[in-house]
Amino acid sequence: MGKYKGNVGHLVQHWTLCELLVIAGKKHTSGLSFIDAHAMAPLAKENHCKDAQFTRVEAGLSNNPESVYEQAWHDLTPNGGYPNSAAFVKKVWEGDFSLLLYETDCSTIKDLRPWCEAVRELVRCKSAKVFPGDWRDRFDKGLPSPSEVGLADGSLTLLSFDPYMYNRHRVIAKQKEGNLYPADIERALHAMRSPEGGILIQLSTYTANGNNPQGAVISSVNSILTASHFTLPGVVRVNNKMMSLVYARNVSWSAELAGLPSRFEKWLSKFKCQPSAHRAAS
Repeated sequence: MGKYKGNVGHLVQHWTLCELLVIAGKKHTSGLSFIDAHAMAPLAKENHCKDAQFTRVEAGLSNNPESVYEQAWHDLTPNGGYPNSAAFVKKVWEGDFSLLLYETDCSTIKDLRPWCEAVRELVRCKSAKVFPGDWRDRFDKGLPSPSEVGLADGSLTLLSFDPYMYNRHRVIAKQKEGNLYPADIERALHAMRSPEGGILIQLSTYTANGNNPQGAVISSVNSILTASHFTLPGVVRVNNKMMSLVYARNVSWSAELAGLPSRFEKWLSKFKCQPSAHRAAS
């Protein structure tokens, strides 16, 4: 079983993902092609950085059936732990789907392969594959269109990037494999030439280190993606370090995603630490 950090980064990433799946599921009954550049283990059991806010959400999972994210997390982890994005997709998406998962860690790949074999037994799963290695190597060969993985015309492609961080600087002495850079966004655009139909991109980043404030990061990604007809309907932030960007192309209903940031803030506010009576009175 893999490790998970148990911090608010998970909350912003997967709350946003689950809401995207619910909204998209009402529009694209033909199917979903989910492509994850950073797959992680289907169920991680070892938490090495659990923070207080994450713990409060985890402790109350069974108490809020109105939250799709909380309910899915609760159902996927009856004995504790944390699911990956593909597990959330399998749970929340109700129609036909396909999975293309990229992972570099050997032990995680060993967990993903039998999990994908089991998922392929589902009638609504048209394909579930694990690519062992850096996503960049496979992207250079182009990404499959929904029809190429057995999905019907009109299916949606959802591409997920979950790097340690997005680094907006093009000149770096030594790039880190786990980060995302402007050239990587350009590589992804080139790989997406074949997928037809609507495309969503969810890009999550977890630190502003290295002179990468959120505003500058958004400007950098925008300069690349908007030139290829993507729009940015939603920026979901948890603080000034962690955020999840949602881009859309050929998605007629993308305006419906504009409410995600305020809805996330309202949801997360329920789990913020309240000052004690003594401190409040002082």
